[in-house]
Amino acid sequence: MIAALVALALGAAPPCGLPPVAAGDRPWRVNETLTYDLDVLGLVKAGTMQLSVERPISGGKVLPLRARAKTTQTAASVKPFAGVALSWVDAATLLPERYRDEAEEGGVHKVSDTKIAPDRAEIVVEYRYGDTAGKTAYPRERDVLDALSTLYYLRAARLAPGDRICFDLVANRRFWRLEATVAAKRERVETPAGRFDTIRVDATTRRVDRPQDRPRPIHLWFGTDAHRFPVAMVSEIDLGPVSATLASVRGAR
Repeated sequence: MIAALVALALGAAPPCGLPPVAAGDRPWRVNETLTYDLDVLGLVKAGTMQLSVERPISGGKVLPLRARAKTTQTAASVKPFAGVALSWVDAATLLPERYRDEAEEGGVHKVSDTKIAPDRAEIVVEYRYGDTAGKTAYPRERDVLDALSTLYYLRAARLAPGDRICFDLVANRRFWRLEATVAAKRERVETPAGRFDTIRVDATTRRVDRPQDRPRPIHLWFGTDAHRFPVAMVSEIDLGPVSATLASVRGAR
């Protein structure tokens, strides 16, 4: 009897995967640009980041997303950084087909290019780190997003308190396993762009090839209005703790 009850309870547990995309229009439009203040290593406005939605290609079937980031002159004296990332996502499903990032970090040029369309059985990350080039392959075991498409997918998704979210993640030339939950209560967040009622998503990531490493936390706050802006983000990167706070909005629907 006890075994049957346990089996029933486990069977009733909601699956952990990607949340469904909400019906209706997307909460953004082409040429929308969001600008963020970056705080790295506890420095005040250590840099800026921009997220942009570009014009669809391939007959409207593919939506290009772009991110740009750079450190300020003050922060650059510690470790200068300038980078750009591109994600090409299916306009209907918002699942990425390809992800590419390129950065100049402390005088080292870094590039990665990953083809991650859902029909691919393997995720192959091709990279160049200074004069060293290579590639790593990982079997696809569940849904895969990249660092940029994650923000837009979750922005368009139906998020309910207590929801569990699981997927694999391509970011920073590596492959990660992400698990997250949606916070139980909404939070009021104040930014240079205004005050927002938000839903918080708390996540941890582990490198697939090094699961013994300490997991990295990620916290994301999404507005609850029709725009669903990513209002704030807190995480860790190779440079150290980093946060991004929405500073301005241009071209919103």
